[in-house]
Amino acid sequence: MSQEDVTVELGKLINICHTNLKNSEECDKYLRNTRGLHQDVISKYKIGYFPQNISKLNKFVSPTLLQKLNITDYSDSSRFSEFFYLIFPIFSEYGEAVGIGGRTLLNQDERAALDLPKYKNSSFKKANYLYGLNNSRSSILKEQNVYVVEGYFDHIALDAHGIKNSVAICGTAFSKNHMLKLARYTSKITFILDRDAGGENSMKRICSKFSNQGIKLRFMLLPDGFKDADEYFAKGGNKESFLDSLEVYIPNWEG
Repeated sequence: MSQEDVTVELGKLINICHTNLKNSEECDKYLRNTRGLHQDVISKYKIGYFPQNISKLNKFVSPTLLQKLNITDYSDSSRFSEFFYLIFPIFSEYGEAVGIGGRTLLNQDERAALDLPKYKNSSFKKANYLYGLNNSRSSILKEQNVYVVEGYFDHIALDAHGIKNSVAICGTAFSKNHMLKLARYTSKITFILDRDAGGENSMKRICSKFSNQGIKLRFMLLPDGFKDADEYFAKGGNKESFLDSLEVYIPNWEG
């Protein structure tokens, strides 16, 4: 199966999931009420609901592709349909479909009992892609700055509140390929990772690895009491207050 075929079949899957969202009251309420997303944002990012009937899905999308990308297994079952059914399509910077990310809506205790992570991805090289870059690259070029955040909802929240020059790192470490991609559009990268030990340690590693690479790096923290950008906006923040509240963070190279 060629890369072109993979892109076409993934595009079909993404459209099916997005159309299928209307069939999940749980996902719809979560996106609109819990996350506060409007329909235009949901449509822009083609957020979807993974089909529950895999046999029916196989009539429209190549079963070989679904198995190859670890979306389904050889017994025609899928962890996406069982648990990770809220779907975020992943696109290249040029808008080509490269994979999907699924989120479970189980709470923390339920996930712990089943030993489940919050997110699951199909097979794609996460170190090669940045979530939202297909939508934000023109704004990054215009602003000559990009905000790098951790999660899908962080990027979506920034975009929905008027900050158009951001990307998210798809649940992986910031890589050399990420740096090279962003360097095509800007000479300045601003990291706003989660305000917790994991986020701060990530910024230390990034600073140590990528400083003096010809790109200006800045590291910022949200104000105390907010873990991430999505939480900040969910609690009533706006674009101006968000940008004004960011605190400069100087990573400890020895840490």
